[in-house]
Amino acid sequence: MTDSALVSDREAFAQRLRTQIAARYRAASVEVDPAAFGIRVRDGGGATLLALAPLHQAVVRDPASAPRLISNFVASVEKQLGATAPLELSTARLLWCVRAGGDIEKLARSGDLLTHDVGGGLVAFVAESLPASIMRGVPRQEWEAQAVRDDDVRRIANENTGARFAPLVERIRRADRVPRDGWRIASDPMFQGSVLMVPAALRALCDLARGDVLLAVPDRGLVLAIAARLSGADRFARRVLREWREAMNPCSRELLITDGAQLRAVPRRSRRVPTLVMPWLQE
Repeated sequence: MTDSALVSDREAFAQRLRTQIAARYRAASVEVDPAAFGIRVRDGGGATLLALAPLHQAVVRDPASAPRLISNFVASVEKQLGATAPLELSTARLLWCVRAGGDIEKLARSGDLLTHDVGGGLVAFVAESLPASIMRGVPRQEWEAQAVRDDDVRRIANENTGARFAPLVERIRRADRVPRDGWRIASDPMFQGSVLMVPAALRALCDLARGDVLLAVPDRGLVLAIAARLSGADRFARRVLREWREAMNPCSRELLITDGAQLRAVPRRSRRVPTLVMPWLQE
């Protein structure tokens, strides 16, 4: 890479981080400091310079981990700023985010998240969608500080997630054929698995399939689905396993099945499991 290309890349990188932090700390002034290769955050209490060189070098070394590295950096900004830039929660950006339960448990503040057990080891948690394909889990203390109740946050996340996938639901409803190898849904790199939290999407898939549908989230940006009645459904587990092993951001190798009203896990051995009724699907 030439010096000019490197400079250009660093400038674009800094602007991306500025957008993320400005969206998160709306009460503060957030500017790029080209000379220091950093982000300068100013508010009434003073200014803080966030150095970007270490993060940029880490991303250059491991491009595949860029989303995770950037997300962790944005999450760490709160500690660096302390009380100088107050957090402002935007409920319009709240969505359900689906990840493997084991990954969520590793988060430092996992106990503060509002979660929902999806099944098959998958867990949905309320997250805030930020610009440039970044998200963060929102701790309960943030909405409690605004006198917002858990039930309200759950309802808002349901509505926002449904609205995000409304175009997908319409495309499914307009479809006139059922692919023999199933559906590959990969239109949302950060929140694709959240489609499992959209009852209308599950119903639309089952209506099109004329029966039960098998689902999986092998990568956080990929949902696989197939009509359970098709002969190819017998090979679905192997396909999911292959996708999971080759995933850039692996999520889960587990299978789920839905009839449009219920969502339940499919164990690896017996492939039979008592029905797990999800309250939000009964609405």
